[in-house]
Amino acid sequence: MKKFLLIVLLLAVVVTGWYVINRHPAAAAETPEKPAAKVETALLKSEPIAQTIEVFGVVAPVVERVLAAPYDLVIHKRVVGVGTKVAAGDLLLEVEPTLDAKLALDAARSLAVLANKSLAATQERFDLKLATNQDLLTAQQVEQDARLKVTSLEARGLGGDGRIVASEAGVVSKLDVFTGGLSTLGTPLITLATSSQLVARLGVEPAQAGSVAVGQAVSLTSAHRGDGTEKISATVSVVGAVFDPVSGAIEVQAALPAGAALLLGERVRAEIEIAKKDSALVVPRGAVLPDDDKQILFTVKDGKAMRHEVKIGLSTDELVEVIGDNLRAGDAVVTLGNYELEEGMAIQPAAKEASVGGKEKAEDKR
Repeated sequence: MKKFLLIVLLLAVVVTGWYVINRHPAAAAETPEKPAAKVETALLKSEPIAQTIEVFGVVAPVVERVLAAPYDLVIHKRVVGVGTKVAAGDLLLEVEPTLDAKLALDAARSLAVLANKSLAATQERFDLKLATNQDLLTAQQVEQDARLKVTSLEARGLGGDGRIVASEAGVVSKLDVFTGGLSTLGTPLITLATSSQLVARLGVEPAQAGSVAVGQAVSLTSAHRGDGTEKISATVSVVGAVFDPVSGAIEVQAALPAGAALLLGERVRAEIEIAKKDSALVVPRGAVLPDDDKQILFTVKDGKAMRHEVKIGLSTDELVEVIGDNLRAGDAVVTLGNYELEEGMAIQPAAKEASVGGKEKAEDKR
């Protein structure tokens, strides 16, 4: 019996020893080493950054001259159209005075002749002591008034060749008449942009208008010709102080450089540079993550993730300025895969992996 118990005890010791010897390798096999996080990185750069706002507007002249009807007239012929460039003295319209306007001129001329004869008669009677000084002064005043009226009507073109010409060079920006139409005295006929200087009249939202100031840089492109047009550099020349209830915007004007490839009346898209720094630490937008009420980003050092709390400065559509401790230009910043990172995690940059894979593929092709 004792011999049997001894044999059982020896077998138990052997089994226990075998289990202890083989237990640790099995546990190690069941718990594989945690792989490194795969991320994409970009270099933290120190470079200029500018924050802009996008607005829209229209190209307009700095100065406009409105030519009004000098007398009641009928449009005989329109020589120009909207957009026509004219020089001083160029013919704009051919017109003909109405019958009433012709009658007014004839009446004024007749009155001037009679007033002149009356003055001559009064002067003779005065010389013969048959008229007083007051009679003579009255006759002189009547004659002068009649003569001035005729001069005024003729100066406005009545009795002339019916040609309305440009008083100075410019571009026809508006035409308010049609052939055969009647225009009374003072009615606008043509609006002439008389200055070669053009401006972009831009509509800025009231919430953004406070950040716009005279002298800020503006980049302009045509809104009609697509994204392939060349950008035109301009500057803010006027910041309006009146709210337009129709458009819901405040007008801002940007003076265009001479020879700008934009047409009068053309719609434009503008980016106004409201803030700029000549040197700032900038990263792609995807590198910065929200964390409750904080902003964070991860850098890579010695193959490990390092967490940084940062403040956001200026931003563009693609870049953002970051302000924080222990950040230097040239640091590798995680731009993709950062949502899964924690402080101290091992990093395996995807960019390196991609480059190695690309090399292997190239070698395979060879």
